[in-house]
Amino acid sequence: MAVDLSWLIGLHIPAAMLPAALLWVGNILFMLCLVLASLRAPWRSLLNKPANQHVFLGAVVILLTIWGIKAGISPGLGFHHLGATLFTLMFGWPLAVIGLSITLCASFLLQTSEWTALGVNGMLSIVIPVLVSHSILRLSHKWLPDNFFIYIFICAFFGAGIAIAASRLSAIVLLSLISAYPDEQLIEEAVQYLPLFMFPEAFVTGMLITIFVVYRPEWVATFDDDRYIKGK
Repeated sequence: MAVDLSWLIGLHIPAAMLPAALLWVGNILFMLCLVLASLRAPWRSLLNKPANQHVFLGAVVILLTIWGIKAGISPGLGFHHLGATLFTLMFGWPLAVIGLSITLCASFLLQTSEWTALGVNGMLSIVIPVLVSHSILRLSHKWLPDNFFIYIFICAFFGAGIAIAASRLSAIVLLSLISAYPDEQLIEEAVQYLPLFMFPEAFVTGMLITIFVVYRPEWVATFDDDRYIKGK
């Protein structure tokens, strides 16, 4: 009998499935990440430019709406757009963590009362994919040519696909370690569908970043005309 794993590909892992110690560790780690992000966030730039505030808050609201929509490809499986790479490229990793955390808290408020699971879900759905996206951006700066297409295809398209894969694989490994489900079931009902979830995330992120850097480059904090376009 197949068990509904839509929460695994979707947004929330129920608190009832997680050991109490893991819930506490997840909450502590997530709070530490939020504190670090708050200390590193460019608050002056955000507060001094109302246009930036509108873009940031608008992105949070839009992502919250998207997180509330799950598209299933078969019974028991669903998908929602994480948006971690998009937020990281648009606002930098500190504001990405903060913005996605606001979205996560709002979605918890609207969909569930299991606040003890906030930290674990935050680490899996926010911190890990944002860290992966930021790392890919930094590695591209260090090892790859400064090129517009490198930014679009490696940092945005490829980065988004890898970020959502890292997020979901981390969840699968966690569930395997705590023996929430047999490994065979996790592989059959989650791992084999990962490529189907990676492509939409990569495509949407790559498309939006391309549109923004062409028509609204000021909305993308990590994009630099001098680095990627001028003199090329």
